[in-house]
Amino acid sequence: MNIAFTLPFAVIVIGAFLAVTRSNILHAVFGLAISLVGVAGAFLALGSPFTAVMEVLIYVGGIAVTMIFAVMLSSVSSPAERGGFLRKSLAALVAGLFLAGGSLIIVNADFGAGNHLSTDAWSIQAVGRDLLDRFNLAFESLSLVLLLAIVGAIVIVRREPVLPADQDDAPEEEAA
Repeated sequence: MNIAFTLPFAVIVIGAFLAVTRSNILHAVFGLAISLVGVAGAFLALGSPFTAVMEVLIYVGGIAVTMIFAVMLSSVSSPAERGGFLRKSLAALVAGLFLAGGSLIIVNADFGAGNHLSTDAWSIQAVGRDLLDRFNLAFESLSLVLLLAIVGAIVIVRREPVLPADQDDAPEEEAA
């Protein structure tokens, strides 16, 4: 593999590592955005500039920014319950298995390096025709993903704050 393939995959792995190891949710979202930029780089390396641009616009520009706004606008609740050693070990084992499986797929895959398209295939007319004809379902599915991300952000923001268990719902009465 050359640097054009290695660099995007390194960015993907580094961003994913940041996303799953950060305890601050905002830092984890930034790690996810870094990983998604790496995916766009992988699409560029595979000879698909349109898909790379859509990756940046839709996922980095839409999903990650929506998640950041949802985190910033939501109220801070009590920290999540930390898992024990067994739970973390099991999660690490499953993540390792997925990494090994994904690595085997990538190493054994033939990305079709000699299968280049002509420059006419990336003209504005050809891309527009393909979006409205061949890839209409995929394009509409991407708009559905953006809609679901926005609705999810609204649901997170509108959620009522969680009261601590020792706080009563009734207001305290003052003694006269």
